Order: sequence, then C-alpha cells, then structure tokens
Amino acid sequence: MKTTLLNITRPCRIPAPPMDQFNYALQAVGDQTMHMVIAFEDQIDEKRLRAAAAAVLADIPVLASRFVECDAPYWECLPGPDYDTLVRIHYSTDPDRDLPTILTIPVDPAAGPQICIHLIRTKSNDTICITVHHAAMDARGLLACTRMLAGHYRNADCTNPPLAETTDRSLNAVLSQFPESVHICDPPAPEDPPAGWGFPAGPGGGSTHDFVVRTLPASSLDAIKRVGKLQEATVNDVLLAAYFMALCTTIRPPPDRKVPIMVSIDLRRYLNDSPPLSLKDTICNQSVAFAVHMKPVLQSREEMIACARDAMLEHMTHNPGIASAIDLESFGYTGFTRICERVQTMKSTYDTRHANPPFLGNIGIIPEEVVAFSQNLPVTNAFVIGIVIDPPGVALGVTTFRDRLTLSIGYGSPAIKHAAMEQFMDTLVSYLPVA
Repeated sequence: MKTTLLNITRPCRIPAPPMDQFNYALQAVGDQTMHMVIAFEDQIDEKRLRAAAAAVLADIPVLASRFVECDAPYWECLPGPDYDTLVRIHYSTDPDRDLPTILTIPVDPAAGPQICIHLIRTKSNDTICITVHHAAMDARGLLACTRMLAGHYRNADCTNPPLAETTDRSLNAVLSQFPESVHICDPPAPEDPPAGWGFPAGPGGGSTHDFVVRTLPASSLDAIKRVGKLQEATVNDVLLAAYFMALCTTIRPPPDRKVPIMVSIDLRRYLNDSPPLSLKDTICNQSVAFAVHMKPVLQSREEMIACARDAMLEHMTHNPGIASAIDLESFGYTGFTRICERVQTMKSTYDTRHANPPFLGNIGIIPEEVVAFSQNLPVTNAFVIGIVIDPPGVALGVTTFRDRLTLSIGYGSPAIKHAAMEQFMDTLVSYLPVA
C-alpha cells in the first residue's frame, strides 16, 4: 500500500542559516548523521510506522527537503519523494550485532529527505533506528522529531491538523537574550589544537565507520551522582573527568600544556518560555561546542573530577556557547563559501598537526514521552548515537534512559582498530565511580 503525503500547504524554500550551513560543511571532517535507537519488547506495526513517518515529513518541511548549495544555501522541498522508502526493514537474529552496520548507512542532505527509519526485525521484537542529518537538526531536535513520530503512531486516526512548525531556523531567539553580546567573555575554541592531541590512528584513513556502544546499569549512574554530590560536581563533570583520564591514558600527551576537549551545549537553555511556539522543541540546530582546557596530569579520580568541575564552572559563569553562536551568525546567510573555507582550514590543521580535539556530547535524559509509541509496545532501551569524526578525531556521546547511561563512540577505520576502541571504552568505564 502506498503511503501518501498529507495535503498541507508548505514553503518550497526555507533559508538555511549559518548553523545549518556549517553542519553541512562539516561533512568534510566526518559523518554528520545522528541516530535515535529504540528497542522494543514486541514488533511494531510497519504500516502504521510508515504513515507516522509521512505525517512527520508533512509537519516538518525541512525533513522533506534537500540542501541546495549556492552563495545563500536553502532547503528545497522535494517534488514527490517516495515516502515508503522512509522505512527500511532489516531482518536480523541479533540486533546488537547488526546495529553498527545500520549506523553506517548515511543520509545524503543534498538529495534528501533528511530522515530515514531503519527497522531491525527479529522473529519476536523490533529495534528502530531513526537516522537524521545534523544539517537539519541537533540532538534535541532529534528527540523532538522522535516524540512527534511516536505521537503520530499513537494517534494514527487523528484528523486534527498539525501545529505549524516555524521556518525560522536561526539563532535570533537565543541571541536576543544577550543585547550586550560584545561583553561576553567565553571565546570560541582555537582552531589549532596541540600537535598529537588526537586518538592514536594508523594508516588507511577512516572511510569505513564502526561503533562501540555500552549501556551501563542504573547502579553506575547512582554511583556517579553520589560521588559528584560529595564534590559539588554534576554528572557531566564526572563523565568529563573519566573521559579525560581515559584520553590521557591512551594518548599520553606531554603534561606541560593544557589540552582541549570540545563540550557540546544546547543553546535552548537560554530561552524563556514566553514564545507561543515552543522554540525549545523546534526541530533545528541550536547547539554548539566550546573548548574546556585541562592539564593532562593523571591524578586520582577525585582530583580529576575537581579539575573538570572547576574548568566547567569557569565557562558556566560566562554564558558558554554564546560567543561561538555569535561567531557563526557573523557569516550571515550568504557566507557559505567562507564557512566551507573555515572547515577546510580546520581539516588541514588537523591533518598537519595529527590532532583533533576530542568531543563530548552529553545529550542528557530521554523522556518517556519521546519513545511512547504505544502502551502495548514496551521499550527496553533507548539511546542516541552521534556523529563520527574522521581520525584522529573521536566523539563520545552519552544519553540517559530510565537511569541507565549509554556511552557510544563512532570512529573511522582502518586507521583506528576496533580492538583499540573497545579497549578505550573499557578504560573510560573503569574511571567511572562504581557502586
């Protein structure tokens, strides 16, 4: 049965703000697709899922569009895509084993649409992987997109028209909170990381991608919270400390110079709740990263947590991420050539210095309503898999669902071996507090 698109008036073109343009250009340094993975106890209704996917594209015009490169790039609505291809079925006897292969299937933003749903089916249950491109949305946008998909699945017979989705994808609402932006003291990250500050990588490049994923028991998060509370540190501080210790153990940088870790931040934190349309749930890009510098001297876990806490506090007093947002917005809608030049400069610097600052993206808690497809379809686990940075880059993604942390790293091989990344994940987990 052919799924038809709802007949909704929609714009043919949506201007792509600098944030979209930058995330599109970052394809030069890694795979910019992200994935929402949900494991169910039972099998999902395939026909209903396809209809829900079509409804989401009707609600969110950018998802049914392609990115058009030009002086002022824009999102162009596709004339008539095959909406049945939005859901692809993969039969499996071991979803955990087969998931990494599914994660390597990219979304092409220049062709569109910007979303694809992979259904990994066994004889008794399903796992879905919602793959989107970072040019269209960030991780918070992916959660909002998943919530919308689940809502359409639950209410398949609902005839109420969807809420209009704003086509303003800019950072105007965020930056308007900072009229004195010239006084912001948190500068954008430098583009010249210390030589050698990257994950150990051999020859062969990173054209093939692979992933390591670990879901920890709830007792691990309890231990992290307990230790963090004793040191007035957040869960993110404790994760940053363990990540940094694992990186220093693996890379062994010289101890005489501070090194950066790029930490993502959702700029929606600066929005108030006054807009009639909840901008906090808008499916767009509202996240940036800032550099946290720490000295690579291996200390006790408690000392390293204190270092991470203090480094983060230093940034938190200066509205972290806003300076980076202002920097990006300065390119304007017609600065795509200059954005691409900046990305190429970054790539050249990373290649020349054999370095790429490690990245930490702690997306936080996945609310139950995001994965509530049906009362008759219990969820066993849910997590987000983030972008893949070319070697020697490495990106750690963290999500929490029902008090269980899931850690994930995508990486490029054969330059980085699977065994090496598995060992790194073991080292990282070993630096986390235990119950």
